[in-house]
Amino acid sequence: MSSRVLVVEPNEEIRIPLMRVLRARGVGVDGFGSAREAIDALKAAPTWSRALIELTLPGSDGATLAERVRAQLPEIAICFVTGGESGELLCRAHVLGTILWKPLGLGPLCERLISDTRR
Repeated sequence: MSSRVLVVEPNEEIRIPLMRVLRARGVGVDGFGSAREAIDALKAAPTWSRALIELTLPGSDGATLAERVRAQLPEIAICFVTGGESGELLCRAHVLGTILWKPLGLGPLCERLISDTRR
């Protein structure tokens, strides 16, 4: 599997700088602002090895998206970001991957994604 990263974050002020930093560090990244955009991209059979998904997405939630992604890419490592969600959604996300709490620094987040894609 390649070292491409899927980033699904509705806030452009987070998504765009994160993608720029990852690309500057040699990591391939595909970014989307909604679950629908990411699901549409799944149809092209991507080779993401890692995903960073916001738990609160327009029209869906990050755990539901992660389940769809994992169905197609069973080996993908999933990391969620959140500022706080319901207990049920957090439990679903915890089963699927790691949860990171906002606010978080761009540098440490990028380092985590980069180190995980190089394993």
